[in-house]
Amino acid sequence: MSPLSSMRRDGVRAGLLGALVVALWFLSIDVMQGRPLLTPSVLGQVLLFGVRSPATVVIQPLAVVAYTVLHIILFIALGLLVSVLLDLALQHGIVRFALLMLTVVFEVFFWGLLEIGLEATRGLFPFWSVLVGNTLAAASMGLFFYRRHPALKDAFLREALGS
Repeated sequence: MSPLSSMRRDGVRAGLLGALVVALWFLSIDVMQGRPLLTPSVLGQVLLFGVRSPATVVIQPLAVVAYTVLHIILFIALGLLVSVLLDLALQHGIVRFALLMLTVVFEVFFWGLLEIGLEATRGLFPFWSVLVGNTLAAASMGLFFYRRHPALKDAFLREALGS
């Protein structure tokens, strides 16, 4: 298998892992609150169907499916981007710093979108829940790549964030 196809495969796998971790995190929150699948229902309604006052009592199955598909596609794209950056990080130390910045942006972007960018979701997703979900996803994806590419450990030990 060529290095490029291996990189793509790892990016897709890491993206699927990150998507699964976030989905399970929010599913557990929704279940604990007695509203299973509320999160993808609300996000699907608002982000994909343009609903300004999403239903929070009745789950909208089409919104759940549509948002789940979008969620998976976006995480696969993120996994592929991280895979490319990790490949570059092995060759160029400064890219390791870019990976750190990507992680920070990843942590804050979605919450900012929900809280500031979309009036319909304001207050529905506390910062701590998004922070924990994104941290779990970033950690699981990072651990996946770390285990798949032992050279990363040496690169980070040698020169953590580039020079």
